[in-house]
Amino acid sequence: MHEPQKYRPASLKKRVLLSVLISISSIVIIFSVGSFFEVPPEIDFARFHFGVYLVGFLLMFAAWFLDGLRVFLSARAWNKSIRLQDALSTVLAGYFMSTITPFSTGGSPAQMYVLTRAGMSWGEAGSLVVICGILYQVSLLLLLFLLIFAFHIGFVLQGVLLKLLYSFVIFYAGVMVLLFSFLYRPQILFRLTEWGINFVKRHFRKIRFSEESVREWVHEFFEDFRRGFRILFFQKPQYLVWNIGCYMVQYTLIFSVAYFVLAAMGVKADYLRVLGTQAPLFYVFSFVPSPGASGGVEVSMASVFARFVGAYRVGMFVLLWRAVTFYLPMVIGGVTFFRIVQSAGGYSGENGKLITKRSENYAQKLPGERNS
Repeated sequence: MHEPQKYRPASLKKRVLLSVLISISSIVIIFSVGSFFEVPPEIDFARFHFGVYLVGFLLMFAAWFLDGLRVFLSARAWNKSIRLQDALSTVLAGYFMSTITPFSTGGSPAQMYVLTRAGMSWGEAGSLVVICGILYQVSLLLLLFLLIFAFHIGFVLQGVLLKLLYSFVIFYAGVMVLLFSFLYRPQILFRLTEWGINFVKRHFRKIRFSEESVREWVHEFFEDFRRGFRILFFQKPQYLVWNIGCYMVQYTLIFSVAYFVLAAMGVKADYLRVLGTQAPLFYVFSFVPSPGASGGVEVSMASVFARFVGAYRVGMFVLLWRAVTFYLPMVIGGVTFFRIVQSAGGYSGENGKLITKRSENYAQKLPGERNS
């Protein structure tokens, strides 16, 4: 299939600055609102448990490693063998691009980009990432049900947050219905493709594109997706179970960060309640249109966790939690992704010209050609 898109480091840096600016501004507002409602006491850093806080960082590293191991073994379902290092780079690149793109939509294309550099074809990488993305959401739903029905942990969403959760459930259910409709009746997808082509030709006449190339891309991607679906759901279901299990453990590790941030601040909270509070929030985050859901995440976490720490300390909680779950993956994932882009023939950051010198780790040919 087609080679993955090129990334311009200069453009990526601007996205990083925008995402960080929104996040920091939101945290400043949370601090201001908290101090307005309650008089904050003097912060005694001597009583802050830095060792406990560091556990949160270790949990994030463990979640990354588990996610990389998941990709490393899942590639074998497609009869592909990639290095564990490439699998870790894949997930880190996905984390980084998710933090700087609206609705966190940049993570999946970035993962496909890195996987093709690791030896998978564009269609195989797209199939793996898209199907695993579906399982990612399904796993969160299963974890939420487990917390509610097995451990009797209720969630505390109210008002707008609760409405967003219901909206996401309805939206996601509709998407799943469409996907299964496409699998069993592909002509629906092809008709939608023709409608889209005609719509662009009619209303955006200045756009020039090859209609045949679009049809070919949709057809090839659909065939790769259907093949990947058959692999995971019918031919090799052990990889399906593996992915769901890894995702549920990964969610648990990430949700546990908030518990240790609270403990570091001297707040005693029920562990399962902290987990149950975050599970529905992560569905709500999918509706935040800002880069990396910046702003919406901070405000949502502050509104829910204020009951744990109080209004005057919730700003500090959000800052410490965001440092582990947002800024850390942005930095480490960004360094990893920039190295991949610049070594694999990306673009320079200053003048936008194509870099012609590739890394010695990558061949000059396209991924599909390297396998031939």
